[in-house]
Amino acid sequence: MAQTPPLERTVNITFQDVQIDVALSRLAQEAKFIFSYSPSILNSNQVVTSEFRDKTVREILNRLLGESINAKGKGNYIILTKAAPLTKKEIVNNTVTITGYVTNVNTDEKIAEVSVYDKKSLTAAITDQFGFFKITLTVPDKEAALYFSKRDYVDTVIVLSEGTQFVNIALQPEEKVIVEVLPVYDTLQVVTKPPVTGIPEVLNESDRPERKTIRDFFQEKVFSKNIFSRKKGNVNVNNIKDTLYRDFQVSILPFMGTNHKLSGNVVNGLSLNVLGGYSMGTDKAELGGLFNIDRGDVRYAQVAGLFNTVGGETEGVQLAGLGNLTRRNVNAVQFAGLFNANLGQVHGVQFAGLFNVNGRVSTGTQVAGLFNVQPANYTGVQAAGLFNVATNQTHGTQIAGLINFAHNINGAQIGVINFADSIRGVPLGLISFVSRGYHKIELSADEVFYANAAFRTGVRQFYNILQAGIKPESLDGSLSPSSLNPSQENVWSFGYGIGTAPKLTKWLYLNIDLTSNHVNKGSFTNSISLLNKLYLGFDFQVAKKFSITAGATLNGYISDPSYTENPTLFTDFSPNLIKSHSFSNGKQLDMWWGGKVGIRFL
Repeated sequence: MAQTPPLERTVNITFQDVQIDVALSRLAQEAKFIFSYSPSILNSNQVVTSEFRDKTVREILNRLLGESINAKGKGNYIILTKAAPLTKKEIVNNTVTITGYVTNVNTDEKIAEVSVYDKKSLTAAITDQFGFFKITLTVPDKEAALYFSKRDYVDTVIVLSEGTQFVNIALQPEEKVIVEVLPVYDTLQVVTKPPVTGIPEVLNESDRPERKTIRDFFQEKVFSKNIFSRKKGNVNVNNIKDTLYRDFQVSILPFMGTNHKLSGNVVNGLSLNVLGGYSMGTDKAELGGLFNIDRGDVRYAQVAGLFNTVGGETEGVQLAGLGNLTRRNVNAVQFAGLFNANLGQVHGVQFAGLFNVNGRVSTGTQVAGLFNVQPANYTGVQAAGLFNVATNQTHGTQIAGLINFAHNINGAQIGVINFADSIRGVPLGLISFVSRGYHKIELSADEVFYANAAFRTGVRQFYNILQAGIKPESLDGSLSPSSLNPSQENVWSFGYGIGTAPKLTKWLYLNIDLTSNHVNKGSFTNSISLLNKLYLGFDFQVAKKFSITAGATLNGYISDPSYTENPTLFTDFSPNLIKSHSFSNGKQLDMWWGGKVGIRFL
C-alpha cells in the first residue's frame, strides 16, 4: 500500500453517525496516510453515515466532501483545500470539471489509457494507471455527451445531466473470434473458434523469404515508427475509432492547437500549422511552417517548409522544402527540395532535388537531380542527373546523365551507360547492354590492320562498338628469316563506334558502322592520329551464333604531318587517295576506299 498514492488506496470502511472530522481521521488511519487541512474548510455540523466497500480514498472523499473541497496527494499526505469559486467567464460558459474512474465491467479492474473526450469542443483526457480521469468542459447549452474509447473495448457514451461532476464508467470488452475458412467441395465453410492461447508454430528462419524491397524499407523505417508514440495524442489515435471533422484548425505544434489532444483524430478542411501539425487528414488545403503529418488522406494542396508525411492517399499538389513521404496512392504533382518517397502508386509529376522513389505501379514523369527508382511497373518519363532504375515493366523513356537501368522497357534509354534485360526501342548511349539484345564478338582484317577485335553491344537498330587492332611491324613483307626487323615498332589502334544492322532476309543483315580509332606507334602516339571509317557491308548468318561479314569502307585519316613519330599506315601497299586536304591549323586529312572481312560470334 505504501507504493500506491494515498488517493488511490482502496479501503472498506463504515461510518455511523460520526462527525466529518472523525470520519476523516478514521479514513486516514484505515488507508495509512496523513491529512493536512484547515478545520475551517469543513462543515463542523456535518454528520456522516455511509458504508464503502472496495472504494478508493478519492471516491470516498468525493462522497463526503463533494466538489467544494479539493484533495491533492503529495507523498503520504493528502492536502485538502477549499475549491476556488468559478469566474464570470466559467459561469457564463457553464464550465464544469468531470472526474471519475473507468473499470472493466467483468472484473471491476481499473483501466488505464482510456480516451475520454467531448466531440463538440474536442477536449480530451486520458485515464491514468489507476483508471482515473479529470476533464474540464465548456458546455454553453448545458448539455454534453462524454465519450469513452479504448482499444479492444466497446465504445461508450454518456449524456451529462446538470450538476454531474463525478462518474464511474464500466466498459465492456469486445468479443474476439478467430474465423477459419475451410474449403468444402465447391463451397466455403466458415468455422468460428475461440482465441488460441497456446504458442503458435514458428517457422525456421531458413524457411522465411528474406527479400527486401525499397518499399519494405520505408514501411519499416518510416511509417511504422510513429514519432508521437509516447504522446497522449497517440493514445487517442489508437483508441478512438470515429473520425472527427473541423472546417478550420490552427496549431503551433502537434497537439498544441485548436484540436487539442484529438488532433490525430480530426480531418480538417483548412489547416494552418505555424511550425508543425498532426491530423487525421486534410480535405482542402494545409500549410505548415516546418512540417505537416497526416494519418489519412490529403487533398487538394499541402505545403511545408521541411516535409510532408501522409499515411493515406494524396491528391492535388504537394510541395516541401526537403521531402514528401506518402504511404498510399498519389494523384498529384510533387515538388521537393530533396526527395519524394511514396509507398503506393503515383500518377502525376514528381520533381526532386535529389531523388524520387515509388513503391508500386506508377505513371507520369519523374525528374530528379540524382536518381529515380521505380521497383514496380512504370509508364512515363524518368529523367535524372545521375541514374534511373526501373526493375519491372517500363513504357516510356529513361534519360540520365550517367546510367539507365531497366528490366523490360518499351521505349528509349538515353544515357552514358544503358542496361536492360530486354527493350522494344532504342538505347542511345556510349555503352548500351541489353541481355536479350544484340551482342557480337568480331574478328576482322582490313587494308591497314590485319588483326582486329571488336565487341558490338546494344540492339540491331543501334549498337555500340568497342574495338582494337594491330599491325605487326617486325616483318618487312618477306618470309625469309633475314627479313626480321626488330627496330620496327608495332602499329596498333583502339577506338569506339556506333552502328545499325537492319534485317534484309532471314539470314542476311545490312551493316552501317561509323567508327573512330586512335592509331599508335609503339606505346602511344601523343599527337592527333585518328582513323575514321564508314563501313557498309553485309552480315551473313551462317549459324545461330556464327556469321561472316564483308563490305567496303570509306576511310579518313587525320594527322599532324609535323609530328616526327607518326605511325606508318601502309607498308605492303599504298591505296589511291581520293582526297588529301591540309587544314589551316596544320592538320591533314587523307581519304581512300578500303574494305573489311571478318567473322562474328554470339
